Amino acid sequence: MDKVATKSAPGIGQAAAGLGDILGRLLRVPEFVMFLVVIVLFLIGAIVNPRFVGIENQKIVTRDTAILAIAAIGVGFPIITGGIDLSIGSIVGLGGVLSTYFIVKMGLPIWLGIALTLLVGGVIGSIHGLFVTKLNMHGFLITLVTLGVARGSILVLTNGTPITGPPDEFTVLGQGYLFFDLVPVPVIICVIVAGLAYYLLRYTYIGRQIYAAGGNIEATRLSGVNVDARIILCYIVSVLCASLVGIIQAGRLSLGHPGAGEGFELLAITACILGGLSLMGGQGSVVGILVGSLLIGVLQNEMVMLNINPFWHKIVIGLVLLAAITFDYARRRKR
Repeated sequence: MDKVATKSAPGIGQAAAGLGDILGRLLRVPEFVMFLVVIVLFLIGAIVNPRFVGIENQKIVTRDTAILAIAAIGVGFPIITGGIDLSIGSIVGLGGVLSTYFIVKMGLPIWLGIALTLLVGGVIGSIHGLFVTKLNMHGFLITLVTLGVARGSILVLTNGTPITGPPDEFTVLGQGYLFFDLVPVPVIICVIVAGLAYYLLRYTYIGRQIYAAGGNIEATRLSGVNVDARIILCYIVSVLCASLVGIIQAGRLSLGHPGAGEGFELLAITACILGGLSLMGGQGSVVGILVGSLLIGVLQNEMVMLNINPFWHKIVIGLVLLAAITFDYARRRKR
């Protein structure tokens, strides 16, 4: 027996050391750390209010998280290049108003109204990219302009009054469920968007060039990469995703609301930073963005379930963003 114990002890020790090494590596991965935080928040919510883990509430959490994740994936593209898009919130509002204006006010088919809305978004994203690449203007400035112009355009189109009466075929984008009424439609849309973004960034030359441009734009340019085209593409993706979120939100609310999307840029950028993207560019992943979005979705839902005053929600999210940015800068200084 002693010999067996003696022989097995080193094996157990090696296994424990191996697990410890794996755990240590995982703890150095921002996405894994954030996922652990999500689990902790989930457990706290379940303990404090058992209704938090109910099926109906989880449908709300997954739907809200999916909507946020779509916008966060979009804004993540310019962030990877070292830029930023502050127009997300206003574009979300504009996307919702434009889609309902085309469909309800102009009587266009649903598919055409959505297509035209996305086309407008693509044009706006192209303008952002051209200003950044051809005029060497930082994305902060041009998208800040769009933030105000887009919000003003919303008021011009609506006169401050919501556009009501979209057809049920349109509202299903924000209200519908699939697979035995368990999976919200926005979750399906998010999975498609995330899958396409993941493939583009991880498995294509374009994706690798986007990361390279964010890491060192001049070196990437000198290596023969069309950096301008990659940056323009990133700003187009950002606005397209925000426009898509606006369409989904309009379907969810059954109207195009002029105030929709206000402050959404704060949530989307926070999700990106929490997910491991750096404001300096060159790093991050779609998986990280999804985890960051889930963390915010769970946190917001818990604050609602705990009856915390809504006025405190933005303060909490702002502090979370500050913590994420501080961690990002500390990590870069250490490197």
